[in-house]
Amino acid sequence: MGDVDITVKNFIKINSVFAQLFEKGVYHGAVHIESSQLRETDTAVQDTIDYGDGKFKSLERFRDAEKVAMLFADSAAFQVIMGAEGQAGRKAKEEKKLEKYADGVPKGTKIVPVVTLVFYTGSKPWDGPRSLYDMLDTPEDMKGWLLQAAPDYQMNLIDARHMTKEQINEFEGDLKAFLLMLQERYDEEQLKTALATHRETWYALSKIKNDKRYAEYIDRVSDEELKGGIYMDATLDYIEKRGEKRGEKRGEKRGEQRILELYQLLARDGRLDELNQAVQDRDKLKELIREYLQPEEHETGQDDM
Repeated sequence: MGDVDITVKNFIKINSVFAQLFEKGVYHGAVHIESSQLRETDTAVQDTIDYGDGKFKSLERFRDAEKVAMLFADSAAFQVIMGAEGQAGRKAKEEKKLEKYADGVPKGTKIVPVVTLVFYTGSKPWDGPRSLYDMLDTPEDMKGWLLQAAPDYQMNLIDARHMTKEQINEFEGDLKAFLLMLQERYDEEQLKTALATHRETWYALSKIKNDKRYAEYIDRVSDEELKGGIYMDATLDYIEKRGEKRGEKRGEKRGEQRILELYQLLARDGRLDELNQAVQDRDKLKELIREYLQPEEHETGQDDM
């Protein structure tokens, strides 16, 4: 997906959105993640590999702008990746060379587990790998016995634009509103139940859909109105009305152009008296347009003249 705009990252950083992505998107409600116990962690740590010659090489990583990580109750880490460039392992750079790898892992050492989720918002359905085995260059008939020695790892993935109605209904609040507005076809009944309370939701939609009307809409809403929540069908009403107005303006402009073109053709043929007649007689105007000009596909513009 490339660099993710800060507006999208800010949307993911809403605690209630972040918690739901894992609580419902990964664990399907079997695990409760209390959003108030989430705190953001630093994702800008640079990983390196020591090749033993004193030279360290940087590992390819997801850019910091494309990842949001949070620590839950200081006991588990969750991270959302919003792009795909490459993956990296993790190895700490030590000040002194270890004689044995085990020397660097003292008895009793504990680590915080990290759960990763890919949040995909592309317009085309996800067709990349969904597990480690999907990436192996191994014949299918060998993967069965390979599994006995090398476990598979499934990818946690949310393909945001290609979810079913039932899948979207697992969520609530801003995340549900966001997912509904990303769909190719709006479900107006669902939109009536989707209540959002964070401006970041509309700004992220503007970025991902490349449509500034979402940002324009929420900028017109006061803080007091937003505090009570905005149902997304109101957003859709605004966008559709804007679309109708633009269509009307385009129709009016096209009608003016056709009248001018007709005037020039009638003047050329010395038929200005008929044009004056057409100004008072709509049927006469349509007759002249059919005679001189290629009719519009549905002749809708003629009725507006």
